[in-house]
Amino acid sequence: MPIDPDLQPLLPFGHPPKVIEDPERFRALMIQNNDGVFDKFGRPGPGVAERRVLSIGPSGEGVRAILYRPTTAGPHPVHIFLHGGGWVINSAFSKDSEAVSRHRCVHADCIVISVDYRKAPEHPFPAPVHDVVSAINWVIDNSAEIGALPGAISVGGQSSGANIAAGATLLLRDQGRDDIAFQLLEVPVLDLTHSRLREEGDELPLSMSDVRMFCALYLGDSGDGRDPIASPLLARDLTGLPSAYIANAEYDVLRGDGEWYAQRLREAHVPVELYLGEGHVHISPNLTGLLASAREWQEASTTALRTVNSRLRSSTRRP
Repeated sequence: MPIDPDLQPLLPFGHPPKVIEDPERFRALMIQNNDGVFDKFGRPGPGVAERRVLSIGPSGEGVRAILYRPTTAGPHPVHIFLHGGGWVINSAFSKDSEAVSRHRCVHADCIVISVDYRKAPEHPFPAPVHDVVSAINWVIDNSAEIGALPGAISVGGQSSGANIAAGATLLLRDQGRDDIAFQLLEVPVLDLTHSRLREEGDELPLSMSDVRMFCALYLGDSGDGRDPIASPLLARDLTGLPSAYIANAEYDVLRGDGEWYAQRLREAHVPVELYLGEGHVHISPNLTGLLASAREWQEASTTALRTVNSRLRSSTRRP
């Protein structure tokens, strides 16, 4: 189908500058712009029993995160959420991140921890991946205090956040850890070497010029895009990874990354569900106030997470 006609209010799509000279100022401007777009076209998330800002790291000094707790009785599965933004912009405190976190907390009935991971270019790869591992370690160490269900941690991310989630999942598997039970990857970028053919997509909100620029900032001067933690699609072996739900937008230069990764996971005998958002572009899944199809996307992703959470609860009740 064509691009959703309800996206017309956002046309033509703008693009970031080719060179970002002041990342901090650019980040602040983009957060302000994205929050303004969400005010017009998004839908705030529901109320939760608790919203608490955390500091994860040595002596309480480190990466910030936001914990959301549902009103239902625990213990609860824990979902680690990672926002998008090309590893450079947005935050866990952005309005779209807040809405997604609240929606998953209530409708997937789980604790959500939205990680405000460190941003490139000041903190290039693999800093954000290490922040996710720190968050998972924090959950394990504090499971009794927060009411977390043991052995029931999932990770989810959008765009660059999905890249970080997939990279952290691979890293923990390679370390012999099985802390992550499920991965939910939306519009993921999974090959930072751009070794497979993609459309340039200059008419779309995310073009390949944008992707190459953000990837270069994330990798920095010393990062290697061939590292499978940076480019999970290039990992030689995907066996032993947790089950996955991958959601792609029909009109997205990164659509192939999600499709190829789903195929490779299946070949490695990893259960995977692949969702295609027809008529969607890279940025549209969070425009839940504007697009009925964005609400359908959100419900599909939440249903996948809720199903996994139900299974995890059931498995812990077995003798």
